[in-house]
Amino acid sequence: METQLVLDQAQAKTTRRFLRHLLEMIVVMMLGMCVLGGAFGELHVVLFGSGFAAAWRDHVGLASFAMAFNMTVPMVLWMRYRGHSWERGGEMALAMNLPLLPLLMLYGLGVIPAGAVLGFQMMLMLPAMVGAMLYRKDEYSAPHTAHERRWFAQAL
Repeated sequence: METQLVLDQAQAKTTRRFLRHLLEMIVVMMLGMCVLGGAFGELHVVLFGSGFAAAWRDHVGLASFAMAFNMTVPMVLWMRYRGHSWERGGEMALAMNLPLLPLLMLYGLGVIPAGAVLGFQMMLMLPAMVGAMLYRKDEYSAPHTAHERRWFAQAL
């Protein structure tokens, strides 16, 4: 009976680490979406004379790739900070952005409207991330190691 309790506690700890890692990545992605999204909106004003809302109406491909970029780059950098390899960051970036391609194809064929691309992009991105994390469950459930302050310089 005591052995079962120890195993249950270890499993609970592993699950908490996995969920914590997922939450951290979502928060970093949201911050990137807000901060870099604001920069994209201003860039769109400079280049096209209209704001972010018009980008989703007039330049769906550009806006959707910008949104993917805004969420992916901070998340991959956070993963590097937490000790993951560039390879794992690339896997996660691919998982996050792969659903965008069929969505843009469906939009181009007139199957879905421009406004649906962003909604579906966000809806599909999170399950794709979770899928990538479950594929590497041991890594995303492991404790994070301490890092030197120069983590980014060493990464290059």
